[in-house]
Amino acid sequence: MLAALTKLLATPACDLPKAARGWALGLLLAYTLLGVVALDRGQHRSGQSITQLGFGYGVLIDAIQQTGEFRVAAGVHYPGVAFSAHRLPFIPYFLIGLKDLLGDDLGRVALAKCLAFNALLAMAILGVLRTARAPLWGVTLLLGFVLTMPRWSLNVFEVGLEEAYNITALSLLFSWLWFTDPVRRARLGWALGLGLLLVLLVFLKSSMVYWCLAVPVLLWLRHRDLRAAGIALALVVIGLIGLASFNRAHAGRFTISSSWEGWNLYKGNCEYSADLYPPYSLDLLDYEGKVTADRPLKDEWDHSAYFTGRAKDFIQAHPGTFMELAVRKAWIFYGEVRASGLAQRGESRYGKPLYLAQIPWMIGFRVLLWAAILLALRTVWRGPWRSDAALVALTYLLFLFLYSGFHVVGFAYERHVMPIVMPTALYLLWRWSNGVDVRVPTDASRR
Repeated sequence: MLAALTKLLATPACDLPKAARGWALGLLLAYTLLGVVALDRGQHRSGQSITQLGFGYGVLIDAIQQTGEFRVAAGVHYPGVAFSAHRLPFIPYFLIGLKDLLGDDLGRVALAKCLAFNALLAMAILGVLRTARAPLWGVTLLLGFVLTMPRWSLNVFEVGLEEAYNITALSLLFSWLWFTDPVRRARLGWALGLGLLLVLLVFLKSSMVYWCLAVPVLLWLRHRDLRAAGIALALVVIGLIGLASFNRAHAGRFTISSSWEGWNLYKGNCEYSADLYPPYSLDLLDYEGKVTADRPLKDEWDHSAYFTGRAKDFIQAHPGTFMELAVRKAWIFYGEVRASGLAQRGESRYGKPLYLAQIPWMIGFRVLLWAAILLALRTVWRGPWRSDAALVALTYLLFLFLYSGFHVVGFAYERHVMPIVMPTALYLLWRWSNGVDVRVPTDASRR
């Protein structure tokens, strides 16, 4: 029995029988149902309305249902200013669609949301199991580490939070980029699916735009597949035009920018930031009345421009403080293992079981993260740059740079780090599966 188990664990994941992938799918379904039940009980979701969601989603959904407009009334977020372009449209309309189908019960809506988006996670993991040449024990260890990370799991099973959606979408994206065999990659459906996945990311979080534009370029560099790269890029551009048109219709400006950009930039770079950050959420500045204008603001774009100007004035007047804050933000993103962005002043980073439970996983993740970064840098440095290994490493490093850059300038909390956890594990699994060979691969060997 022990010998058979040892042999199974040493088997490359791609050599497992199809039944093993069926078991993996069953385990992921059980994982999803367990997570939904745990958060349903912990947050008392059943019976709640989706209009009670936080992060601005609940009041926006309520406004859409009450008025039919994608607009939060003046005074809800800031005195005298109504907002339309502050939140991207996918999450509100997706949740309203689930509510119309299942009823206004957050418990049922959360179950449907988690089943839908964890299906992306299941597709990502099944793709890894289908092609990864790393031994089963290594695949299980790395993926199991991610799936059991408390904060990662909590974010995956949330509803009114961007990370509740882009974590699994990014997981599938990197699985498709790195673990799709050449036969599947040559199909038209793969290119269309990849492009639609990038469009989804565009409509989930503003900080994804540059990354989604970079992916088709990286795809062409690695595979020289002009058709797939062109389809993906065309779909992203169409998505961006659609988003800008949506904002013009609802907020009066043809733009993909968020009207909360200035607000967030100011909170991360003002005279009050250093006193709060990083232990506490900078949203406390709103609640404490420290984010105010010295003149009436005409609309959401005037609001954004005003606070952008205030933030730039602060940065120019206090470059040393700006750099210190940027280092703090980079530390949160790349080094911190304790909780951050706490909702109340004086709250301890060790004051809740979740905060304590997360620390061992974060220590382990930091080891994996820096191992991945250093290996990727070494691979790119050694070249040749057109090798499969170098281009995969470049993809990973560019993702980290483009995604974290927004947060290093604005602000970063622990939840913002969670979307890089699975891509890091997948990069290490790709290296494990493909060794450290950095020769330019032939068409037959390229994967």
